[in-house]
Amino acid sequence: MRKDSIITLCIGAVLGAAFATFCIWIWLTLTGNTSMLSIVVTMIVAAVVYIFSQLKNNKVKKENVYEMEKYKSYYKLFSSWMVIKNKGRMLTEYFENRNFKNIAIYGLGRFGLCLYEELKNSNVNIKYGIDINAAQFSYLHMKVVSPENQLELVDVIIVTPFFEYKKIVEELRKKTSCQIVSLEDVIFSL
Repeated sequence: MRKDSIITLCIGAVLGAAFATFCIWIWLTLTGNTSMLSIVVTMIVAAVVYIFSQLKNNKVKKENVYEMEKYKSYYKLFSSWMVIKNKGRMLTEYFENRNFKNIAIYGLGRFGLCLYEELKNSNVNIKYGIDINAAQFSYLHMKVVSPENQLELVDVIIVTPFFEYKKIVEELRKKTSCQIVSLEDVIFSL
């Protein structure tokens, strides 16, 4: 946590406790029961409640920042891909230049399906797709397997959910020794 966040948290806790104490003091004065112990306990409870609420808010903010960074990266990648297409170039160049003839596509979300559509009528052979929801892709004219299945040998596996690349590579390394690249690497290399 940054220093300014801690200072804000402490100031808020003190102000929250002071406000709660003031409210309790007024209530206790009106009822004629003013106990210093009840005021101190109220201050402590108010401070603890405020601190926990701020910590929870910080956690939510961090999760939102992660999601925003993820979608910014997706936008940047799609934009770069469209620039490549607008210049009349295709991603097949990447595979042909590296002599990758047989590939597998990991992740059949938007990026994976776009990659499939771009490559399906090219010289690159999409041997199969890999997706957690393999059964949902029966409409595609290619074999789709679950990541838990045995993986056939290919020249390269393209990981389309590039934001989770490291985690996915760790899992794939347990099943295959073929080369693994992210879609991000493919697009930004052209």
